[in-house]
Amino acid sequence: MKTGRVIWLIAAFTLAHVGSATTYYVSNTNGADANSGTSAEAPFQSLQALNDLEFLPGDSILFLAGNTWQGMFWMHGSGTPELPIYVGKYGEGPRPVIDGNGYQASLLIYNDECIEVQDLEFTNDASHLDENGEVKKLEGFGGESNDWGSGKNVRFGIKVVADQQSIQRINFSNLNVHDVFPSPDLTSNDHKGYGIKIETRSDLDLNEVNLASEISFSNLTVSRTGHYGIWVKSLGLNQNDTFKNQNFLLDSCLFEYTGGSGFVPNKCEFVIIQNSIFDHTGADVDERMWKRGSGMWTFDCRNVVAQYNQFKNAHGPIDSYGAHIDFGNENVLFQNNLSYNNEGGFVEILGDNINCGYRYSLSINDGYRLDPDGTHNGRTLNISDYCGEANPGCSSSGTFVYNNTIYVGDTITPEIRIKPSIGEFRCYNNLFICAAEGGVLNCDVSEEGNDLDFSHNLFFPAGRYQFDVNGVVVNGALFGNPILQSMDSLGNAQADFYRLTDGSIAFSSGLSVSEVLPATAFFDHTSMIDFYGNIVSEIEPSVGAHQPAEGSFFCGVGAEWSWDEQKCTACLCNGDFDGDGILTVTDLLIFMSNFGGA
Repeated sequence: MKTGRVIWLIAAFTLAHVGSATTYYVSNTNGADANSGTSAEAPFQSLQALNDLEFLPGDSILFLAGNTWQGMFWMHGSGTPELPIYVGKYGEGPRPVIDGNGYQASLLIYNDECIEVQDLEFTNDASHLDENGEVKKLEGFGGESNDWGSGKNVRFGIKVVADQQSIQRINFSNLNVHDVFPSPDLTSNDHKGYGIKIETRSDLDLNEVNLASEISFSNLTVSRTGHYGIWVKSLGLNQNDTFKNQNFLLDSCLFEYTGGSGFVPNKCEFVIIQNSIFDHTGADVDERMWKRGSGMWTFDCRNVVAQYNQFKNAHGPIDSYGAHIDFGNENVLFQNNLSYNNEGGFVEILGDNINCGYRYSLSINDGYRLDPDGTHNGRTLNISDYCGEANPGCSSSGTFVYNNTIYVGDTITPEIRIKPSIGEFRCYNNLFICAAEGGVLNCDVSEEGNDLDFSHNLFFPAGRYQFDVNGVVVNGALFGNPILQSMDSLGNAQADFYRLTDGSIAFSSGLSVSEVLPATAFFDHTSMIDFYGNIVSEIEPSVGAHQPAEGSFFCGVGAEWSWDEQKCTACLCNGDFDGDGILTVTDLLIFMSNFGGA
């Protein structure tokens, strides 16, 4: 990946908070609004005391650990890049809780910037009506589209709005956002609860463009939301590809049981999503949930990399893949991810995209969805021309899926589907392995209006596939047992089971992808790392997500390395020598050192 434009994503928010002009303390148990609020001995008590203030660069607002507040904290004031405003906690104990209590948001940031929010908990699930049946509204908050602060139809844990200026440098870290649901007047809005929303509003007719940049989310837990976990949305820029929000980082976050998708960036560029877990998106554990959603998806985005994530247990009758690429994107790359037990499937790429795809990822039992009539509707690969209900379809260019390992068990039958008029699609070096028993896996592949190139994909066992009649899918294909690490245990989410072992037909049998796929402005097809952290050989790549170097194979449980035959045979090498709980190359090296191996 080329990182010149996104270096800040790794380092922008790693600097310690620099001093503060004033530190304000808030305690709901021993504070009073008549206090100065500027010491832990004389803290404020209410959110209203904070809402009445205008904060300055370098100020800090600290909530007492273990306390809870009800209402909407509308934080007024901007920091600077050198002196951000800091919102966090003081004292030992659990995160302070801000319960939005039926207002539109627990925390509102409105046309302000350079703010750091960390070590807090947000929830917002109460009625939008007070004890007298009146709609709760925060005085002074304008904007009809926001119901003047009421959460009667749309509700947020945190809402950030930029409708009068562009905003930058807002960092959210170590937060827990959960149970966010509206109490709507219309039942059609039951699901419209969102963990965090970044919303920008522009008017091109008036030459007003407001964007968000340098926004980061790290170490967050977002759960039990009516719809999305985190949503970046730009209004007023439809059909315009010039202006996009820039520089977003989502790192080490957990999304679980969200009613819709976990993370949805819209009109963004230079985005990194990494080291995060998306589990049970599209959940239906509450009737107020949307009940469908891929772990994440991109829409009208450019230059996005999602890597080292786990996408698991997505649910829903539409989409609900581990992660999918919606329409109107350019240079979106999913790599080095684990995709497991997602109802819709593994790969979904819609229309009007440029240079988008998946590589070096592991898919396990994705695509088990059934239609109401019992027809199987899950897919391993779903490449479509869909680009909105108002359009007949849009082709894409440079779409690719290569060097992934895909396992399908004996109880599901996801298909490979390539629709007509999707444009270019390149599918190389993927390892398709199935349980020996099970239903037929159909390949529904259209060549109409398409430029398709399948090559060096390995299918085992081939008998479970109903290949397309024209043989497009099996062009240049390999057939044979790939000899994975634990063939009898496949279907389990243990990633090490899907490594290649010595003697595999997949070893060094792949196509050199960099010779046939051109580099983009944001990433190329050289200098890659496989799913297991190995450097990929550009000369003789292997098929699948595992790229072991020659001589680096290691023994499985109950096996012994034969120095004469240079392969695993039987019985002795069953030790986890480095104590990390799994057998790795490190264990083999220790074994070799301890037992006289060369």
